[in-house]
Amino acid sequence: MATLRRGARLGKYRLDRHVGRGAFAQVWRARDLVERRNVALKVSPPSLAEEWGREAIEHEAAVAARLDHPNVVRLFNADWIEGHFAMATELGRASLAQSRGARRSGDVALRVVRDVVAGLAHAHERRVLHRDLKPENVMIMSDRRAALADFGTARHAPRASFNYLTEAGTLGYMAPEQAYGKPRYASDVFAVGLIAYELLTGQLPTWPFDWPLEAHRRFEQRVPEPVRPVLRRALAVDLEQRWASGGELHAALERAFARIEKPRPARRRRPRRPEATPFELEARLFKRTHGRALELRYTCHRCEGPISEAMTTCPWCGTGENSLRETSRYPLVCPECEHGVRAEWEHCPWCYAGRLEGNGRAPRPDARAERRCSRAGCDGELRPFMKYCPRCGTKARRPWIHADLDTRCPRCRWSVHASWRHCPWCARRLSGAHAAPAPVR
Repeated sequence: MATLRRGARLGKYRLDRHVGRGAFAQVWRARDLVERRNVALKVSPPSLAEEWGREAIEHEAAVAARLDHPNVVRLFNADWIEGHFAMATELGRASLAQSRGARRSGDVALRVVRDVVAGLAHAHERRVLHRDLKPENVMIMSDRRAALADFGTARHAPRASFNYLTEAGTLGYMAPEQAYGKPRYASDVFAVGLIAYELLTGQLPTWPFDWPLEAHRRFEQRVPEPVRPVLRRALAVDLEQRWASGGELHAALERAFARIEKPRPARRRRPRRPEATPFELEARLFKRTHGRALELRYTCHRCEGPISEAMTTCPWCGTGENSLRETSRYPLVCPECEHGVRAEWEHCPWCYAGRLEGNGRAPRPDARAERRCSRAGCDGELRPFMKYCPRCGTKARRPWIHADLDTRCPRCRWSVHASWRHCPWCARRLSGAHAAPAPVR
């Protein structure tokens, strides 16, 4: 019997890195040494077959083999190897729950929603009921498409009627009728509606799902008008009002996007801008006054306050999930914090976890650097507000002080501004004059 550890062989697969563990299997990043490609290898232990039987263990592979669509994770192979049941599938970059880009950008979020709905429509067309749709079961692939994954609780439904009870699903992403043990295609539609709303607004709707839901203003800002009623109908509690299947939802969603994407007339009236909130006025004034000095080129995905590349926490709302993957002016981004880095750096200067491969070249003199690394023998240069040396990873010892920032954080002693609610360098909630929370829409 094979031992599952890094570098071990399981049939034609070499286990490279353990990436996850579920109730019934471990997931490894593996290398198919015969077909010479990287795969995600889901491995169930031999004891599981003794407890549940081989047919139950093989169920997910049998369901996945029925599906063939770009927005469904592709099954390459499934077999019993040395007592383990192993499923080899496409290797995703991250799950939707781990991806920050979709939450930061409304356009990216809508593209993910379209991909998920297209994959669900294909599954329902093949009479496959997923029953456990949630962000963890949506993979973002290397080419940025979204694909449905984990059909371990899925069922093949040969008829349109559903007369069995089930306890499958995840609380929080479960339709009302599924919570009572009676799922149907419309239950998957409801789960997709919940995922879409959470992705677009940052808020997961809860019972009784009465409209307008929490953060509906942000929903209306980020979702084009023709698309809003389509997604709203996906969240209807009444089954008679909801889309009956993924196919119906997909057709309606594509018709709505066709209205948006058709050529616009040359002349049209510009819509009136909504009246700015006090926070929006404050943020605009701060950016106009300090934007150039602090390099406030970006906007927080949660509160839309101005932020810079060096800020790992939004100083207005305190979120640490801002991704600069698609907007950074640096040539590359750190895989951990998704802030910009240079090709010759070996450590991310913004986050402790960032370990970079570098290109092996000696770094050119950095005109924007204001310090040198404090470690003896290291020639690393630090730009303002870098936490770590990009050459050796040594933590910056002296606090960063900036002329445009009028006070200091009581924890890290770095410069902060009196209008900030959170320290962007150490994430501490600032007190006193800083206490008023920034609105999240």
